[in-house]
Amino acid sequence: MQEQSVKNIAFFDFDKTITTKDSLFVFVKFAVGKWAFYRGFIARFWILLGYVVGLYSNTYAKESLMRYFFKGYSTADFALLCANFQSTLCGITRIQAMEKIAWHKDRGDVVVVVSATFEEYLRPFCQNMGLECLATKLEVVNGVLSGNLATPNCYGKQKAVRIQESYDLSQYAEIYVYGDSKGDYEMLALATQRFYRKFY
Repeated sequence: MQEQSVKNIAFFDFDKTITTKDSLFVFVKFAVGKWAFYRGFIARFWILLGYVVGLYSNTYAKESLMRYFFKGYSTADFALLCANFQSTLCGITRIQAMEKIAWHKDRGDVVVVVSATFEEYLRPFCQNMGLECLATKLEVVNGVLSGNLATPNCYGKQKAVRIQESYDLSQYAEIYVYGDSKGDYEMLALATQRFYRKFY
């Protein structure tokens, strides 16, 4: 557990809470180009459809996409993609979310982004903003991406698990949580102040 000395902590989901769009789809299109993006989604259409209707898990669908688009990328090439993506990522942030994050930081609260999206491009964003980050890490084998996940997918129940592994919540007077989907329900349940699809 990390030693904490501040009074309050705030946990923010990322995709469609801090951002206006699903950042993974934006990242894939940025990385491979529009036409390769559409070809890949056509090739994986049945898996994506299966996820939407509940036949496949978020983790299964995500790993399928990663294997199709990024398996075999060197860590150096992927890191460069993630660095170059930062300006695009900042361009899809939600004004109200950024204002709320600034409000928490001005108060001296710890602010943590908790997301199923990939740590490789989310952590640089968080570091630039002075935020802490809990996210999904990609597996690297012999210096290249395997297309699998190295950590459990930080989604649903796993968000609450990661939070409780990393922070002693009893040390905080107020626990703020911001989310927008069913993948945030368990994280929202940890809050003393919860905000679902709103910031105030």
